[in-house]
Amino acid sequence: MFKNVVINFEIAKKLTKLDYGFIDTKFGEMVMGHSVENGFLHIAYLHFSEGRPIDHFAADMKKRWPNADLREDSEKSQRSFETYFQKQKPKREVYVVLTGSKFQNQVWSALLKIPYGEERTYTDVATMIKRPKSVRAVATAVAKNDIAVFIPCHRVKSKTNDMHKYRWGNELKVKLLNDEKGKH
Repeated sequence: MFKNVVINFEIAKKLTKLDYGFIDTKFGEMVMGHSVENGFLHIAYLHFSEGRPIDHFAADMKKRWPNADLREDSEKSQRSFETYFQKQKPKREVYVVLTGSKFQNQVWSALLKIPYGEERTYTDVATMIKRPKSVRAVATAVAKNDIAVFIPCHRVKSKTNDMHKYRWGNELKVKLLNDEKGKH
């Protein structure tokens, strides 16, 4: 995983083409929706597949980008992912495209401020965005994150340390956190 994630709000407004497909990662099979802009890979969608067919994700992306030309190509997606991440130096930025509401984008941006390998509570995140009474809304926004791993929703937990609410399961959350902490 990368520590340097750059949010590109401008691309979200202009996204007219989106390639997507299954990719294999060290965390399991994922579906990546991406665009190459100015020679840089921009990730707009990254979900764990959990055995679901590609049509499930295509329909979800079509709802988010109804005017975009969606092109399924798992080989291209895998190649783009591997080429970009194998060529990059560890300090290179990862570009992500956020398409949520103003509030969701605030929450997702705040998640990027959680130090690599550390965790925070939903209350902490609500405080970070100066909305301390919006804990439930923060939890909902965290759960709707469309860019797994790079927008680190796995770093957020409840006050009671209940990790069973992680969208893609407790086992995967522990795996992601252990990877960040160098525990393999």
